[in-house]
Amino acid sequence: MSDDRQSGGKFLFGFFIGGLIGALTIFFLGTKEGKKTGKLLKDKGEELIDDVQEKISELEKKGKELVKEGEDTAAEKLESALAHIEALQEHGRQTTANLRKRIFKNLPKKV
Repeated sequence: MSDDRQSGGKFLFGFFIGGLIGALTIFFLGTKEGKKTGKLLKDKGEELIDDVQEKISELEKKGKELVKEGEDTAAEKLESALAHIEALQEHGRQTTANLRKRIFKNLPKKV
């Protein structure tokens, strides 16, 4: 019994939607006012598409600029980090040389 009610409800809903679509089709294709409205909707749709494409182009340009800035910033930070590492390596070499001098200065040399 419940399935019959659901089937009937679905049928009525589908019947209503089909009638609505048919009425809109007749309005847009069969009347002068409908044709004017259709043309207006078409024009507004084309304007909307143009606006969206323009916004997409702007966002793409901004995205490319941000990527370029990110690449530049990353390169600068990498260069700075490498310079710091090289300075630490040089400091380590000097410290090791100084330690060797202090530790080994009192040892007798081989003859």
